Amino acid sequence: MRKVIYKIGRLKIVIVISMIAVLLAVLLNYLFQSFQEVTFSYSSLLRAAVIPLIVAPLLSWYLVGLFLRVIELEQKMSEWALFDQLTGLLNRRAFLHRAEQEYRSAKRYQTTFGVVVLDLDHFKSINDQHGHKAGDSILRDFGDLVLEHIRQSDISGRIGGEEFAFILPNTNLVQSKMFAEKLLKAVADRVVTIDNKAITYTASIGITVSFPENDFKINNLIHHADQALYEAKSAGRNCYKVAESLL
Repeated sequence: MRKVIYKIGRLKIVIVISMIAVLLAVLLNYLFQSFQEVTFSYSSLLRAAVIPLIVAPLLSWYLVGLFLRVIELEQKMSEWALFDQLTGLLNRRAFLHRAEQEYRSAKRYQTTFGVVVLDLDHFKSINDQHGHKAGDSILRDFGDLVLEHIRQSDISGRIGGEEFAFILPNTNLVQSKMFAEKLLKAVADRVVTIDNKAITYTASIGITVSFPENDFKINNLIHHADQALYEAKSAGRNCYKVAESLL
């Protein structure tokens, strides 16, 4: 039904409904005259057509518009169930679902994929010094940055307050490192202006890789990348570390 409405268009649907309403009104009037055995009158048929010709377009325009609005709201609710509203990236639940799908696909086709976990550095300090408005602006900016730099096949999501994760299909350790290096540089080059104040920020990254022969589940892989992330934090931030299982 939705596809039909979008394909035909609101105006055409209104015209069709109006024509059907007029034809039904005229037909009913004609049948009424026939059953009542009254003198047939063209003027009566014309009068019967006038009211639906006026009312049907207005009413159908409103109802079709209302139906389209409901469809738009349903689509927005579906998006809200999947995407983080600040960054535009997948929320934690949707990300883990997509990550699990990639894990199963990689197992089936015996491919390798990278797992990257990223945390924005000193984010609490940014909120404390510049306010939550600045923090929200940085999250939005980072979301824009991610969407600009990832491949269409990559899976990205916000899994915590300022923590993000990425699944990089068909990607080995060397390629995962290159991804991390480019992402760190892109983040360090960003400048967010809030109330005429220029704010810069950095990130720290942890990396692991899933090989076809290992038995790590997706939660284990994210945990290993998260442990590497903490090592990057301890090493001074604005850098990446690789999970010990790959060293």
